[in-house]
Amino acid sequence: MRKFLVALTLPLLLSGPALAQPSCPVPPAAWGTNIALTSATASADLAAARLTLDQAATVNLHPVGEVRFAAPPERPSEVSSFGGMLELDVREAGTYLVSLSAGAWIDVLKDGKAVASTAHGHGEECSGLRKMVTFPLQPGRHVIQLSGNKEATIRILASPKSQ
Repeated sequence: MRKFLVALTLPLLLSGPALAQPSCPVPPAAWGTNIALTSATASADLAAARLTLDQAATVNLHPVGEVRFAAPPERPSEVSSFGGMLELDVREAGTYLVSLSAGAWIDVLKDGKAVASTAHGHGEECSGLRKMVTFPLQPGRHVIQLSGNKEATIRILASPKSQ
């Protein structure tokens, strides 16, 4: 009799949460198409690490100890974390959103000086947007410094913020 009950209840047990579908069954659409990019470890290498507005990128980072940041990051990083720098050109003054797939620290520099962020947030569940930071940017070249990431890669998207 016990074998019979086990045979009847086993399929019911296996059809519960253990076999539940993942909450995000498809890749997040928030990123669109990604390009591959390797972050710079020094200011002289920034031209090869150019991020384009409205173009998501999967960025290869470096052990944070190997990165010579253009300015010291506002938040110190653990030695075991990853970081790097990207170059971003802005044509029009405005409010811009920098979105990340992880919780890395973001510093944005203009002419070697930090640009203060104006807002912080997170994307909706399943969006893949872990961290979203808003910056008021002026026309010209900016350096995005990423530090304190736990993984060697991160996705990033910089775009004008919709009003």
